Amino acid sequence: MKKPSKWLLIVTAVLLFLTACGGKPQSPAPSGPFYPIPEKMRAVWVSYLELDRAFAGATVEGAKEYIDQVFERCIQTNINTVFFHVRANSDAYYSSDLFPAAESVSPLLSAGFDPLTYAVESAHKRGISFHAWFNPYRIGEDKSRAVCEDVFELSGSWYYIPTSQNAQRCILEGVREVVDRYAVDGVQYDDYFYPTGIGEERQGFEPAAGSVSVEKQRQAAVNTLIAGTYSVAHSRDNCVFGVSPAGNIERCVKRQYADLSRWLKYPGYVDYLCPQLYSGFENQALPFETELYDFSSLTRLPGVRLFAGLALYKAGETDTFAGSGSGEWQQGGDILVRQAKAVEGAGYEGVALFRFAFWDTPANEVARQEISNLISYFYTE
Repeated sequence: MKKPSKWLLIVTAVLLFLTACGGKPQSPAPSGPFYPIPEKMRAVWVSYLELDRAFAGATVEGAKEYIDQVFERCIQTNINTVFFHVRANSDAYYSSDLFPAAESVSPLLSAGFDPLTYAVESAHKRGISFHAWFNPYRIGEDKSRAVCEDVFELSGSWYYIPTSQNAQRCILEGVREVVDRYAVDGVQYDDYFYPTGIGEERQGFEPAAGSVSVEKQRQAAVNTLIAGTYSVAHSRDNCVFGVSPAGNIERCVKRQYADLSRWLKYPGYVDYLCPQLYSGFENQALPFETELYDFSSLTRLPGVRLFAGLALYKAGETDTFAGSGSGEWQQGGDILVRQAKAVEGAGYEGVALFRFAFWDTPANEVARQEISNLISYFYTE
């Protein structure tokens, strides 16, 4: 296993279609010096990409070592929350009765080791809030992972049909399985709702809806899943539900059919929103500050929190879709800390960084400087 890099070690100081499923007894609500949503969130996403790389061919002890290193790194850098992938492509990174095991964790599960149980314990031992991260509709290129027949294919990838009650029931049962069996502090969906590119016309797998437009029908289907997931998460005390949508609100609403305004404005949808504000300040198409204020201007219920996802992975790289601002991240070193300060000034209550591998091992000197500046900010804010 890779040891922590020296530069990090010097840092000294993370309702609808609900069907209960049987199985193991519910875990008690966790106790400790952490909260489901910290007062000021400093979070990082740990994706299936990291997990597959770490778990493939690993021994149980090696998997434990990796998980402990993740949360130790978080403590060293003042991260208080982790969004941990538990289902990426209709596969489970935990012991599931409902979804097939991810290929990388299957041997570990066969050896009697459940990575999710250990990860939650490792996080809580260090006072870090742990949110289980799901991609609800995505199945991936392997259709055999699907747990029901209500699926559709687009550009070589498979997805659950959002308007299908059967598909929604399967998704919600999977979330309930995690909430019931593991002491997770939260559940999170990211921006994988309807895939972009599906087209505005009604598809063959979509039921007729009379005078209701295709757009409204799709939004209603996603709203049903969001409300159902909120109910499942809240079926246990000290568990919350949040969504991390794409940073372009128009794309969220018009292409992915995520009704963000409704989720924020009405009770029973989300506890927090963490939009992926992945543009730079000089992005020609959609500058960071436009994304920032587009979301902060949305009406929110009291108690619904707002955080900002930041593009750590772009540090030192060319931003291909930024037009005249494509070189901004290469010349940076302080972009992320400036964004974190702008986030705070706009009324957000914290940030989340995508993703852990880039936080753990900077890809270049610019990224190293970006991270160093952010760590200093985290310790002084």
